[in-house]
Amino acid sequence: MSLSNRMNLAGKVALIAGGAGGIGAAIANGFIEAGAKVVLGDNVESLGDIASQMSRNSSADWVSMDVTKSGSVDEAVAHVVNGHGKLDILVAAAGVTYEEPTLDHTDENWRRVMAVNLDGAFYCMRAAGRQMAKSGGGSIIAISSICSRVRVRPELHVGYDATKAAVALLCRNIAVEWADHNIRVNAVAPGYCDTTLLGAVGRARPDVLKQWLEDIPQHRLIAPREIADAVSFLASDAASGITGQELVVDGGYSVA
Repeated sequence: MSLSNRMNLAGKVALIAGGAGGIGAAIANGFIEAGAKVVLGDNVESLGDIASQMSRNSSADWVSMDVTKSGSVDEAVAHVVNGHGKLDILVAAAGVTYEEPTLDHTDENWRRVMAVNLDGAFYCMRAAGRQMAKSGGGSIIAISSICSRVRVRPELHVGYDATKAAVALLCRNIAVEWADHNIRVNAVAPGYCDTTLLGAVGRARPDVLKQWLEDIPQHRLIAPREIADAVSFLASDAASGITGQELVVDGGYSVA
């Protein structure tokens, strides 16, 4: 089988938790281009509109889900299976961030980032894994961060960093546990990515953007499509021997 065939996702059904976000939407578009049927999962009112705009020639399904509630996640996975017959790929991309010095860190911000970034990833991976174990396997990709590996600057968000490190460890542990079920579990760690949110930071605080660009060896922000390409690769048969890994897409930031 050729590489292009192994990279093809035709006939695959994918659920993207956090599919309304910049990186989530880019991943969805990449999957659609590769031939997959995509279901966007998120808790925003415009999710149906986002799904309908995903591709000119293809349509994406959608399901309302709150990743902080395990019941909502279980219902979303059931919706995918009931509507499309199976679940081959899960992307756990839902996440929030913030900035707050540790000495002033509130309990509320700690619980919020833990609930979305860590609890949400676990609930999504567990629900998808249960289905994949019954159906013969699949591929799970969680979105971690360079913050799982290195101390970034100048921003301060210790809770966010802790959640992303935990997500990477979840992937390593679960990959070993589920290997016998033919379920591959990997993470993709984005660096500073050119999303709407990061763009707003750059406009409001050009000194921070300057710091980031100086610290990135490629001296540019990563495009959401570059994250999506890495996720599509890990979801495909071209990555059939890869599990328990964290693929870093950061322009060299974490090794500089």
